[in-house]
Amino acid sequence: MFLIELSSKLCGFYREDAQGFEELMHVQGDVYRDVKGRRTVKFERGGQHYFIKAHQRASIIEWLKSLLSLKWPVLGARPEWLGIEAFNRVDVPTMTIAGKGMRGWIPGSAGSFIVTESFENSISLEELLQRQESFGEPQRNRLKRHLIPKLGQVSRRLHEGGINHRDYYLCHFLTQSRDWSQWQSEDSIDLMIIDLHRVQIRSGPTPDRWRVKDLGALVFSAFGADLTVTDAARFIRAYHGGGCDWKDRYRERQGFWFKVMGRALGFQQEWDRKQIKEA
Repeated sequence: MFLIELSSKLCGFYREDAQGFEELMHVQGDVYRDVKGRRTVKFERGGQHYFIKAHQRASIIEWLKSLLSLKWPVLGARPEWLGIEAFNRVDVPTMTIAGKGMRGWIPGSAGSFIVTESFENSISLEELLQRQESFGEPQRNRLKRHLIPKLGQVSRRLHEGGINHRDYYLCHFLTQSRDWSQWQSEDSIDLMIIDLHRVQIRSGPTPDRWRVKDLGALVFSAFGADLTVTDAARFIRAYHGGGCDWKDRYRERQGFWFKVMGRALGFQQEWDRKQIKEA
């Protein structure tokens, strides 16, 4: 099997054939990651910046290592472009595909890539969380009142649409870079989710097991935000679709939310043990 599809912009620089495939697999630029046959590079063509994730042929040894550590191996670039297509179906903003390619009948057996347009002048919510420590309390509260319901709505849309991220941390949410200390309530906040290579997709709603893992990761990554009971209520209300009866749905699902908090605390314990081990 051989596949290569490029956007009209990239077609001006690469051909949709074996030569274009090879050129993109070895494109030069700013290398962000280069480990275990996976290479992430930022490059520019025609004034547009792109990221390419190029997956070289995966060895049987690497597959076995992942399976023995109870991790499903990343089988090339195809899972990420399927994840992007799934996000688009449920109207959750994510990366824009500019190109994709794969060769070989077995996923990950002979190389694959995905090219996405770079979201320039952006900042992750993790970075924003760190910066907002210098803001005054009124500004921090103003931002929380707008961001938390938005995160709840996005999470609901994904999970009800049968999608779970599996790395659902604030560092994988991007928004525009600006002077957030001057942000006002009437200003917009656009969110985009990245790193979809581990996304799971199904035809029905996401099972609780995977909802708990996603939401637990999100809560864990927000522990530094001085969250209050009111903040938690804002998120839960948005996740349950809003409306006057959200408290009834919360009571019906109270055990679920206890599991979410327990998973978040579990992530924190894992992080603490890792820090002690590396000290």
